[in-house]
Amino acid sequence: MSTKNDILVVGAGLAGLTAVWQLAAQQKKVRLVSKGWGVTHWHSGCIDVLGYYPVDEPEPVESPGVTLAKLIADQPQHPYALVGVTGVEAALTAFQTLCAEAGYPLHGSLDKNWLLPSAVGTFRPTCLAPETMIAGDLRRDDPMLIVGIQQLVDFYPNIIAENLTKQGQEATELMLDLPRLAERNFNTPVSIGTMMTHADFRADLARRIKAQLGNAKRVGLPAILGREPSLAIKNDLEAQIGVPVFEIPGLPPSLPGMRLHAILMQAIERAGGRVYHGLEGVGIESEAGRVTAVFTESAARNKPHRFQCYVVATGGILGGGIVTRQDGSAKEVVFDLPVTLPESRLDWFRQDFMDPKGHPVYRAGLTVNDKFQPLNGGSQPVFENLFAVGTTLSHSEVIRERSFEGVALATGFAVGNLLAQ
Repeated sequence: MSTKNDILVVGAGLAGLTAVWQLAAQQKKVRLVSKGWGVTHWHSGCIDVLGYYPVDEPEPVESPGVTLAKLIADQPQHPYALVGVTGVEAALTAFQTLCAEAGYPLHGSLDKNWLLPSAVGTFRPTCLAPETMIAGDLRRDDPMLIVGIQQLVDFYPNIIAENLTKQGQEATELMLDLPRLAERNFNTPVSIGTMMTHADFRADLARRIKAQLGNAKRVGLPAILGREPSLAIKNDLEAQIGVPVFEIPGLPPSLPGMRLHAILMQAIERAGGRVYHGLEGVGIESEAGRVTAVFTESAARNKPHRFQCYVVATGGILGGGIVTRQDGSAKEVVFDLPVTLPESRLDWFRQDFMDPKGHPVYRAGLTVNDKFQPLNGGSQPVFENLFAVGTTLSHSEVIRERSFEGVALATGFAVGNLLAQ
């Protein structure tokens, strides 16, 4: 039976939003508070489930499903082991269904990774990719033209094409000078994405590309095909140019990521959930082993939020959900939870910044039980009504594994459904 306030989620990354989506869809009274938006605004807009395993293996994972089962057997404390292969698959299927219903399908499955070009021309394995990207699959032999825009900084088609060519892909490059953009002092993917909604701007872009197409059978663009989760801009460009078009995600802000964020936000609001952006969690109140309130910062005095259960989704060290202290300890920023990390600060980092073995500190996080309750350093939950999701969890290397979005989506989905029961 629903209480007045069922669940509060702290953190608005993919994990937190997924948990709220599932809870709201099952008629729970759920609210999310966050100091800012999470990973969706700066990641690729794909769902990486497992790209490399073992993490020092140079060849990308071909079948995430098969390799996932091996990872779970090898690492019983990994977040994926807590969810299980069937749990990961359920989360992916539900999210694909949501995106398809929004008119922005994500293609792929646990059977096979896509291999997509990165913004520096490397091969990027990912499990689910939006339809705006899949024509870039590097398992195809079709020659490609990589198109950049002079007025958009940090996207260099010459580097992408050169590196793809070195790896056996037939790729050429084209840098366009677009007068309409030259009128602006500064251009970002967001501002150009807005320009792409204008038919005359698209027509001019398509005409310039078609004139320089050569023998290319597909065209790669920066991720600028509109902010809305829609295929209309892509389809229109393809009709005018005459070949498939694909996006290559680059530096933030990420329009493909923002599209996924918009889909989740719309689903949450339709189901009656509430998301409050700009409310930073700064502490808690607890009694008898239970959290009784989370406080958010406000101008006069901190505001308490009282719920039956709480979910921490504030991210790991890279997301700002975990901070370290001068004495070599670390803490989770809102609930002050104990963090699992190498004991000696000398072991946090390797000497070489680009060491292929990575830095142990990025495995830091919260250790949880099979119900996703953070533990006190032993086997007991710190609070019986507190749960953790996403990259704030320990025992994984989401960057090197290429499992960032997969861990967030799968754990957020699992905890959302656990608390909805």
